Amino acid sequence: MKTKHFPAVALLALAVAPAAQAEVTFNGFGQVVAGATLDDGSTVSGLSYDDSVSFDPESLFALQATATLGERADAVAQVVARGDEGWEPEFAWAYVRYQFSPSWSVKAGRQRTPYFHYSDYLEVGAAYPFMRVPLGVYNLPYSNYNGVNLIGARNFDKWTLRTQLIYGTVDESQDDLHVEVRDQGGITFEAQYDEWLSLRGSYVVGEASVQVAAADPLIAAVMAASPQAGAALAFDRDDASFLGLSAEINRGGVTVGVELTDIDYGDNYIGGQKAVAVNAAYRAGDWTPYASWSRSRTEADTTALGLLPVPPAHPLYQTVAGLLASQEGDKEFSAVGVRYDVNANIAVKVDYTHYKSTILAGSDADLVAAGVVFTY
Repeated sequence: MKTKHFPAVALLALAVAPAAQAEVTFNGFGQVVAGATLDDGSTVSGLSYDDSVSFDPESLFALQATATLGERADAVAQVVARGDEGWEPEFAWAYVRYQFSPSWSVKAGRQRTPYFHYSDYLEVGAAYPFMRVPLGVYNLPYSNYNGVNLIGARNFDKWTLRTQLIYGTVDESQDDLHVEVRDQGGITFEAQYDEWLSLRGSYVVGEASVQVAAADPLIAAVMAASPQAGAALAFDRDDASFLGLSAEINRGGVTVGVELTDIDYGDNYIGGQKAVAVNAAYRAGDWTPYASWSRSRTEADTTALGLLPVPPAHPLYQTVAGLLASQEGDKEFSAVGVRYDVNANIAVKVDYTHYKSTILAGSDADLVAAGVVFTY
């Protein structure tokens, strides 16, 4: 997503701050990935690969600075440069954190929205065995918000419990897409048992607006013909909600996980989406073969068609029906691959993904990718 850009050296300038003001530590992560689809003209939803080998779609480099602000507070800034965004560095995170007690803390500023199981390390490829998080589930056009996050943690016998309460806003643009969410509020609850079982649930609501440049002329035409139909078609300040549930077992080198999401976008042409992901991996020494499957199913809201003051044969009706059809159907992703850990900070991954869609005429694609992921 496009946010606020700045020269990369601006973050490095923190390192020369007087020691009396703050102690600054740096760490980071990145990956260099090359891939291509196997058939002419084929593409995979959510990725910008085509049938020519490219290093841009999934390669990235990130630098994070943490400055201590006394015994209980610190400030965190994370800068990410992505290949598919022209390697322009941007603020991914920029927040201040205060620790009230051993159990409670608060973060204020730009930070990750805790929607998903892997939200905390969404772009840290070294943190999970797979080439990428499941695209059938992880397909929102944004991942961060500006606001506050109250975090509580407690240990109980062999359980570790963690709760997050969030509130804030989203205002993101990318190419011809603009997303705005007002009054975004939610709760996330996580439970880990004896370090091998992880359970997670999240529920987030907000007043959402989405503008897509390609759809704007049609929405304007429908609004002129019938304000009611236009309002039913437009994605403008609609009440939206996100529900996510996940479980993961990690024992004896075996990792098995499942994640489900249910998104209600409100009363508009996008409608809603239900998604599921299942993955498994087995670590044998430095090698970790894996398999992953995910599917999303979207259902368009056809209310606008019934409100149009024109017959079904009318071009306006047909165009609206086509827009709704482009939002309805299934997308399925099946992947197998292997990870090899070179050392504690660097790993190599190779992945084959098959993509299948039933939206409109449907499409199929096969993607092969290989890359290096690292932390420092």
